[in-house]
Amino acid sequence: MHADWEAKHGPVLGPFNAAGATLAAAWAGHVAHMPPLWAGAAACAGLLGHTLAGVRHRVTGMSLAMRAATWAGAGAWCSWAMATTPWSENALGALGAGTIGLAVAWTGEQRALRKAERARQDQQAAELTEAAQALRSKLAADWTNRFARVCSADGVTVIGIEQWDTGSGYTLEIVPPGGTTWRQLKPYEDRLAGDARLPEGCGVEITPGADRGAALVAVATVNRLIDDVEYPADFTPISINDFAAIGVHKDGAQAGAVMRQLTGLTVGQKGSGKTNLMNVKLTNQIRMADNLTWVIDLNGGGLALPWLHAWNKAGRPGRPPVDWVADTPEKALDMVQALLRIAKARKPGYKALEIAANDDKLPVSPKIPAITLSNDEIAELFSPKARRDPILREVGDTIVQVVELARAVACNVENAALRATQDVISQPQILQQSALKVGMAVATEAELNFLFGWTDRLSPEDAPYPGCGFIKVGSQPARPFKAYRVTPQIIEKAVLATVDSRPELDALSRKVAGEAYGQRWENTDHLFFSDPNNLEDILSQAAVPATEPTINLPKPTRRGVTDDWDTVAPSSSIADAIAAADAIRDRTRNAAHEATSHDADLERQFRDILEGGGGVWQPPAELAPEPTKPGKPTDDVPMPTLGVSDDARWPMVFSIVAKAGPGGIGPDAIRDIFRVALPLVQVPSRSAITDWLKAEPQVYKPAHGTYAHIQYRTDTPGDSR
Repeated sequence: MHADWEAKHGPVLGPFNAAGATLAAAWAGHVAHMPPLWAGAAACAGLLGHTLAGVRHRVTGMSLAMRAATWAGAGAWCSWAMATTPWSENALGALGAGTIGLAVAWTGEQRALRKAERARQDQQAAELTEAAQALRSKLAADWTNRFARVCSADGVTVIGIEQWDTGSGYTLEIVPPGGTTWRQLKPYEDRLAGDARLPEGCGVEITPGADRGAALVAVATVNRLIDDVEYPADFTPISINDFAAIGVHKDGAQAGAVMRQLTGLTVGQKGSGKTNLMNVKLTNQIRMADNLTWVIDLNGGGLALPWLHAWNKAGRPGRPPVDWVADTPEKALDMVQALLRIAKARKPGYKALEIAANDDKLPVSPKIPAITLSNDEIAELFSPKARRDPILREVGDTIVQVVELARAVACNVENAALRATQDVISQPQILQQSALKVGMAVATEAELNFLFGWTDRLSPEDAPYPGCGFIKVGSQPARPFKAYRVTPQIIEKAVLATVDSRPELDALSRKVAGEAYGQRWENTDHLFFSDPNNLEDILSQAAVPATEPTINLPKPTRRGVTDDWDTVAPSSSIADAIAAADAIRDRTRNAAHEATSHDADLERQFRDILEGGGGVWQPPAELAPEPTKPGKPTDDVPMPTLGVSDDARWPMVFSIVAKAGPGGIGPDAIRDIFRVALPLVQVPSRSAITDWLKAEPQVYKPAHGTYAHIQYRTDTPGDSR
């Protein structure tokens, strides 16, 4: 038998237990021949202690009286029983009657206590309700006046006020005066927050209400965006069709979206928490049992490294958290081309599944997973400088095609950028087709407006801390939020928790992805540390070569006028170099004629073709010229006769000018040809080229900054050099 010493005595059980204890004490005292006064003394002591305890716990006077009567009766009966015998009929009868009377009295007293307690609680609730109503009335009146004062919106009706569970603010439900909408009030958010004297970091958010004639006004009174909020310790599998949270709003609500059909764009400067947010998104992605994650990071694969290291540290169980990593332009091109092929193949290949599901979208599952491509820095692909590289340009163009074509077949893209500016996001489709936009801390307010549009009227002051930003889902207004914090320990837990739920690429997609997918883990040892605890191993894999490596520029896939400029072999003689320069110049002129109307500004056209015609090159280090003997640059153009410099490079310059045609060529373009076509010849300075050309009578100046051979001259001689 187990005795429950913690059980409380009720109004019936308590008196009977007390009676039994009294009978036992009286019998023991009678057998031991103890004086009866000892029972009275013990009862007095119990009465005193019980009374003091009751006073300390603020019990009612009736309860104190009942306790006093109980102790007095028990003491008197016990003294009588010890003096005579506790087993007589009179003694037992008196004890039984007293016990029953005490039980009845305690039952009534307990009922009275419960009734009094309910009355007290009702009174407190009424007082709280009255106080809350008074507070609501005051808040409603204050905000009604505030809208009239700040927004010139007389007659705003506050129909409800809800305090946030977090205790950090409240939400007003309002009905603006006739015809006024929430969009007309939203531009006044900052002024309303200032008028309400809200603490720093707190603000006002105005969002749509239950109908077009109502609005919700979220008022933050406690800044919840300062402290970090770790990613929730829940790594159970989810679906790409489920809501994926990336942080919390000021009111404690989760910030995020359903990613099944959304292209994402995240912008934030260094130190803003952009990379952390990308890791939050990757955490959500690897939890999705019907999604595969691909990563492009041309900065050494940095975005994928923590995930691959965690998987490697765990012994590479199951399938990797990131299914494919591209850390070079060539790998990125293979990846995006494979993704586009998959998207095009899935459209007809899985049409029957869409029809069976009565949907116009592919029903994803672990057997046919979605593919999410995360691109850590789009400036590497879409900036004007990157667009000059034929491989990077094709990677960017292919990504745009995926964004435009692959939504229905569950091939989507998550992009990230350091700046929200035209030079970084140079492709309009990337901005326009990104239905999930996240802006972390940026350099200027104008960047937020460029990202979200001017109608949201955002202020960086509403999200001033690292990890804070604004999120906009579709056409909904942008809202401040705090991104979850993802640490390396959280990444390790997420990787281990999702080992058994990561899917494989379906057979159709694997087939069209081709060899590039099957060989995706070749030459990727640098993405893993064999032993994360071995410092020597880490240093050996991260070591910098003692000498600069030889850079072999990739063969461009798309052909352009300058495709082979970086592969011209060093000339064995100056004559060969001149011939190479002539051929390049001819090709440039022909391309200019085909692409544009040939005008006097040939240098500008040449440089445009040089930068955008499909080729990219890195100027080699300037070398000292080898001793050579000038030769005749061309057969159809006479050698210069007057003002010829003793420098052996002058015939080369003259040959380039002679082949430039009537539009001429400028000194900078000539220097570019030297760098590319004549890598073993020191590039002459701009001033030297200008001096040579001005001193040569067979050269004239057809336009500002350009020089041409005199045989093309059609105007009257004597123009200024």
